[in-house]
Amino acid sequence: MKPIPRIIHQLYFPDEAAAPSSYREYRKGVLASHPDWCHRFWTERSARGLLREHYPAFLPVFDAYRFRIQRCDAIRYFLLHRFGGFYVDMDIEFVRPLDTLLGDHQLIFCDRNCIGNAIMGSVPGHPLWPEVFAAMRRRRERPPPRPGRLLDWTQMYYVSRSTGSEMLEDCVVRLGCRDDGTALVVPGHVLEGDARYQVGRDRKPLPGHEDMYAIHHKGMRGVPLRLRVMNRAAAWTVRHVQTLCARFSGKEGKKC
Repeated sequence: MKPIPRIIHQLYFPDEAAAPSSYREYRKGVLASHPDWCHRFWTERSARGLLREHYPAFLPVFDAYRFRIQRCDAIRYFLLHRFGGFYVDMDIEFVRPLDTLLGDHQLIFCDRNCIGNAIMGSVPGHPLWPEVFAAMRRRRERPPPRPGRLLDWTQMYYVSRSTGSEMLEDCVVRLGCRDDGTALVVPGHVLEGDARYQVGRDRKPLPGHEDMYAIHHKGMRGVPLRLRVMNRAAAWTVRHVQTLCARFSGKEGKKC
């Protein structure tokens, strides 16, 4: 199989003009650090056009999503299946180009307690993506909260299970991509470095993080402000309740 093509996909819904100025600056950095790569920017309109032309059976699911972030999540998997390359969130800032990371891998992911979908690479047509498409169909309805998982009540965890990182992690594990030698899964700081603790004022990685390629500023611009506030408050409350429960029970909860 051919290596991951030098294509970078980015998107913002409804279009690039609506993106915050900081995101547009990060995008300029992506372009500057990868001058020999093909860059493709996707809007909500062009994303629907791709689905209409190549994946029409999924378009009703896409249009029925309640939250825009779910549509932003979903379309990135179709981009990687159709074209290959790297998907890169708009709040990603590069400290060096991706060229030396490519190798002969068929998939490249970042593990930050679970497989992330903010930046990821793939060859076109990889068999993981049809598995992801099927999982998104199965999970389009909000499931009941699982016993003992208080965070399941928050909206962001529903998004993660329906189109986001938890859904992707389950598919990667189910298909055995971690174990079959086709996927490179790097530590969290390599592709999603933390600007607060892992990068100096000169924007260079601090000692111990020299293998970093990018910083993830972890914006939530695709999520309505009301939901951002509610979910942050709910997640903070639940984490502290679970910590207290763990102290009394002697058990530790799973982080992701």
